[in-house]
Amino acid sequence: MKHARSAVDEAIEWTACMRSGEVMADEQKAFDAWFTNPANAQAWEKVQAHLGATFPPLLRGSDSHMRQVLQAPDLRRRRLLRGALVFGGVGIGATLIGRQSALFPTIGADLRTATAQRGDFNLSDGSTLRLDARSAVDINFTDSERNLVLRSGKLIIEVSDDPRPFIVQTSHGFARGAGARFMVALQGNSTHVWGLRSSVCIGRGNDRCSALQNGEGARLGLKGITPLAAHRKGESSWESGKLSVDDWSLGEVIEALQPYRRGVIRISPAAARLRVSGLFSLDNSERALTSLAQILPVRIEQYLGFWTQIELLG
Repeated sequence: MKHARSAVDEAIEWTACMRSGEVMADEQKAFDAWFTNPANAQAWEKVQAHLGATFPPLLRGSDSHMRQVLQAPDLRRRRLLRGALVFGGVGIGATLIGRQSALFPTIGADLRTATAQRGDFNLSDGSTLRLDARSAVDINFTDSERNLVLRSGKLIIEVSDDPRPFIVQTSHGFARGAGARFMVALQGNSTHVWGLRSSVCIGRGNDRCSALQNGEGARLGLKGITPLAAHRKGESSWESGKLSVDDWSLGEVIEALQPYRRGVIRISPAAARLRVSGLFSLDNSERALTSLAQILPVRIEQYLGFWTQIELLG
């Protein structure tokens, strides 16, 4: 009797297919259908994480033949890629078991955007919503209030005049505004809120609501509500396809670029601590990485068209 393959086994096969450089239209359609299953989506991320841990050491080795094969868009590449995934222990590794998928929060969301795609939406109450790349929200409007739940990414909302309160919720708290314009962004273990026009009320759980004035920012996290420094104002610059940074860490810059690049960006701790100021293009992330390499002492290497490694020079 033939046993059914696990989701991880199927994810290995799909990874070999999708990274081969020769994806046919029917293959893409079949992958999209397979990926709609949440279990498959989690298996896919697990494979990508193990691939990232497995390939950089191989590619930095002295075997130039292996490098050439990996960079060749043909069936040999599929076979070698599949073998490296299995050899890397992706089928039995335990380090990612139970880890929440970064892709899972977007599945089934009312509104969402893809990689490198910002989206503008007109809501039923007349409010206008802009989502950053790889963002997702749920909408729950009732007769008494208007609610958005930010499941991933970032949003900017321009709230229409309406007697019902408008509330944006995340796992860390909420932001409420009437006739206001404000940004809400999920940032790791916290939520950042910026008032962009008029005042915004922010809070956590049953905590008392605190006023956030135009041009002010706050972090909602485990330690409560703390103000964001003025040099962080560029956090809302993604709206225009730019990233304006003033004394940010390189790690923070790369985190902002990630939703605009397919694949994975890995940065060493030493490189992540470098400080950066400047204006970078989100819509041309390749140019942004080139600019960073020109102004910082870092080495940026790319493999297979989807893996980017950033390390400190010297």
